[in-house]
Amino acid sequence: MLITKIEKQKKNNKRYNLYIAGEFYCGLYDDTILKFGIASGDELTEEKLNQILEFDEYIYGKKISFDYLSYRIRTIAEIKKKLKSKDISPVIIDKVIHHLNELGLINDEEFAKLLITEKIKNKPAGKRLLQQKLFEKGISKQVSESAIEKYLTEADEKKMAIKVYEKLKPKLKGLEKQNAKQKIYEALARKGFDYDIINEIIREKAD
Repeated sequence: MLITKIEKQKKNNKRYNLYIAGEFYCGLYDDTILKFGIASGDELTEEKLNQILEFDEYIYGKKISFDYLSYRIRTIAEIKKKLKSKDISPVIIDKVIHHLNELGLINDEEFAKLLITEKIKNKPAGKRLLQQKLFEKGISKQVSESAIEKYLTEADEKKMAIKVYEKLKPKLKGLEKQNAKQKIYEALARKGFDYDIINEIIREKAD
């Protein structure tokens, strides 16, 4: 296969159009061109061309991942899903994940820690809801349980439960005691708090 022309793309100065036998064949990143020393007039075997395309897909996968990570920390599952949505092959996805791990750019435990501390500060949530949120982000049960045990104290969880109660408190005025307790229970249960904490809040605040 004879390379007859290589030209820079007009809309992306990092990409080049590759022509084989006078016909457009594919676009390649400048890093790929440099790595393989590709030039007009070169003859390529099918095996060599496949190596070139695989490396270029790897460059593309890394670019997608770096852009995706520029907004906030991501889980491994989130990055895999993003790469899959861009039709990156499973083999290349694994290579990209390995590279990001080596660079320290993805860490599911760190992600879990940030989510837990953010909830503690801004959006009260009990253990059950936190586990659900971490599961939705693709965090394994082992990592999520370890992070919750490590970064969420009983005191933190109780403070969050009290916050939920204080927000609900104005709506409890005028209600019968049993009805008020039911409202408290439902509100705290929806936020994922355990039965013991809910009962503790009800005993302290509603009895």
